[in-house]
Amino acid sequence: SKGLMGLPQHFLQGKVLRSMERLATLARKHDVDLALHTHVNHANQLTPLVAEAAQLLLHMGFRDVRNQGVLLRGVNTTSKDLLDLCFTLLDRAHIMPYYFYMCDMIPNSEHWRLAVWEAQNLQHDIMGYLPGYATPRLLCDVPFVGKRWVHQVARYDREKGISYWTKNYRTSIELENAEALATHYEYYDPIYTLPEAGQNWWREQEAKATVA
Repeated sequence: SKGLMGLPQHFLQGKVLRSMERLATLARKHDVDLALHTHVNHANQLTPLVAEAAQLLLHMGFRDVRNQGVLLRGVNTTSKDLLDLCFTLLDRAHIMPYYFYMCDMIPNSEHWRLAVWEAQNLQHDIMGYLPGYATPRLLCDVPFVGKRWVHQVARYDREKGISYWTKNYRTSIELENAEALATHYEYYDPIYTLPEAGQNWWREQEAKATVA
């Protein structure tokens, strides 16, 4: 729920707390581990109310409150900023850093996005500072594949900014597809992160497409 970060006062209402406590009690009765995932992208978003709400959930029996954020250039994509966020989550609210996804390839988001190599470097740079269980994985949500650790790339053309990914499972509509696990799916780095040769190659592709 993004609401825990965006509207923590909702989770501090008596009726909501009672509902959450009933849910935690029911889960415990049936030996089910209950966790809530929230969405914090910068340490400044972690207000005292967010910390209070998260700790109340833990005290009533939730196994974890975990954070699934998004890597946003200029917000949390230096090792200093990302570690500051992770330590703030842990120390101030007992929220577990969990995943940080690379920003999706969607319109008007290029200024936020990282190249795969930048995310790989960032994962390297944050290792060793946090406990192992609290070191987040940086993920790429590859179209038609799903979440992949940034170091799981099968092949990577750094010059053109094209990474190729495979999946290790079949969905229900792929059970009879013998090629499902061998197919390579593409993810594209932002053009401005490419070397000059790569940017020129993409300009050529655009010119060819315009002529066609």
